[in-house]
Amino acid sequence: MFQKIFLFLFLLLVSLSSFSQKKYQKTYFENGDLKEEGWFFNDIKSGYHLTYHSNKEIASKGNYIKDLKTGYWCFYHSNGKIKTQGTFSIGSKTSFWKTYNKDGVKISEGNYIANLKNDYWHFYHPNKNISEKGWFKDGLKTKIWQVFHSNEQLKFRETYKKDKPDGFWVSYYNNGKKESEGNYIDGLKTQYWKFYHKNGDLKKEGNFIDNLKTNYWYFYREDSSKENEGHFKDGNKNNWWIYYDQFGSINHKCQLKNNKKNGYCLIYKKEKIVKASKFKNGKKIKEWTDFSSFKKENSLNDLR
Repeated sequence: MFQKIFLFLFLLLVSLSSFSQKKYQKTYFENGDLKEEGWFFNDIKSGYHLTYHSNKEIASKGNYIKDLKTGYWCFYHSNGKIKTQGTFSIGSKTSFWKTYNKDGVKISEGNYIANLKNDYWHFYHPNKNISEKGWFKDGLKTKIWQVFHSNEQLKFRETYKKDKPDGFWVSYYNNGKKESEGNYIDGLKTQYWKFYHKNGDLKKEGNFIDNLKTNYWYFYREDSSKENEGHFKDGNKNNWWIYYDQFGSINHKCQLKNNKKNGYCLIYKKEKIVKASKFKNGKKIKEWTDFSSFKKENSLNDLR
């Protein structure tokens, strides 16, 4: 009786082993070069695996459990340099990861939880200087972030909420001069903003609503002289716009609609109107070569 039971169990194990086999398999590119190799258990990736680029360089290596990446993995550029390295858990990135460019220079480093960036991260310029650093929560930027130019000069140090800029921001050029300042709400520029030339002089100023220029704006040249001024509506130039020459005198002013000339354009010389034109949807439809002839055909109330 005992011998029959033993024989039955032996045959059962042999039968199961024929259906549960661990095999080392390889796949190939169309040209016959090796593309991937590794262990399979019942046709499911399980164990150590390697993949290759078409130039025969290793593309990745690491372990699988039940078709899911697990443990330490390393991925490579086609020139053999490490691209990314870190740990997987049940197929998702976890713990500390690093990424590199094709020259082997570090691009970023930080922690993942369930495939999402979390905690404090660092990012780098190609010259190895820090480009930005700050906090992530569930893959979204949060709290204070610092961003730097490649020469290590601060670009801005401001707040994010759920991956969107929030609150009052000040940004800087790589020479340390202020570039812009104003408020964000939910990632959109709002209220009064100022922008500066690289020499530190004011470049333009005006209001935003939901990231679109609105109301009256002023624009300035690098020598601080006024360049033009006028109205915006929903981000487009509208109504009267005034343009100045380099000496601060009015050169011309035009009525605009959605960034196109639409209405009168008046040309000035020594602060007096010397010529006028009328436009419709950006096309000139009438011209007067002197102001007296213009007054005969038009009401000055139209110029308000």
